[in-house]
Formats: sequence, structure tokens, C-alpha cells
Amino acid sequence: MTNLEELVTEISRYEAIISEWDETQRGVVVGLKRAIEDLHKEALTRLIKSVKQESLPALQNAVKDEVVYGVLLYHELVKPPKPPLLQRVQAALDEVRPGLKSHNGDVELVAIKAPDTVEVRLIGTCSSCPASNLTLSQGVEQAIKSVCPEIMTVIAVK
Repeated sequence: MTNLEELVTEISRYEAIISEWDETQRGVVVGLKRAIEDLHKEALTRLIKSVKQESLPALQNAVKDEVVYGVLLYHELVKPPKPPLLQRVQAALDEVRPGLKSHNGDVELVAIKAPDTVEVRLIGTCSSCPASNLTLSQGVEQAIKSVCPEIMTVIAVK
């Protein structure tokens, strides 16, 4: 069975050959490629609609195959694996906000420092509370790390 890496390598090999052609020849190939991709996307869209109606578990199982998933992702017919880091950090902060607001406090994202650090600011009563370290470690940090396992450090800045 051919895997995704082998298929992508084969495509890359042809792209390298085509890159040496003149602009007119490349334009013809790009047009052909686009037309084939449009045909495939339409066919896959119809197939997904049909399979979804008949057997959603079969479709979910098919998407577990790396080649099927890769093609569907390429055609934007499945969602990417995870939302961007910024979005996930904001969602984690939204989880802890109700508790902080119940004490007239809040938290705001200051920065995401690649590759693994988030800076936040505790505001309102949370900024001067004696338990702010606990709020940071047991609330904010825990929420961020549960949604963003790639984050290793959460720092409170003034």
C-alpha cells in the first residue's frame, strides 16, 4: 500500500520537473491541475454527503486513513486538526473568567512567546490578591495547559 509520504514525494518530483519549463508550459499544467482538483473536490463533496447519510461511522473511519484525510484536508473538506494556538489560549482564559469575575477580577493575554510560554496579566482584584499566585497556578495555568499541552510556562506580568 502506498502511503501519503510516497505520494507527496512523487508529486514533488513532477513539480520539480515542471518548474524548469517555460511559463506557457507551466501555465497549461497549472490549469490542468486546477481543473482536475476542482473535479476531485466536487466528486469528494458528493461522496461525503452520500456516505454521511448512509453511514457516518464509515466516513469517520475512512478519515482516519492518512491519505484520505490528507486529500480531504487539501480540498478543505475536513477541519484542520487543531485551532491556532492563540485561539486555544483565549478559549482557556474564557474558561477561568467566570470564577475570576465573581471576585471582581479578570485575566488578559499579554503575549505568546514561542515556543512554549504564555504571559498573562491578572487584573482587577486578582492583581493584588494574596492568593494571586494560587489563582495563576491552579486556575489560569492549569486551564491553558489542559487546552495547549505545548505550553510549558505561564507567567503573570504586571
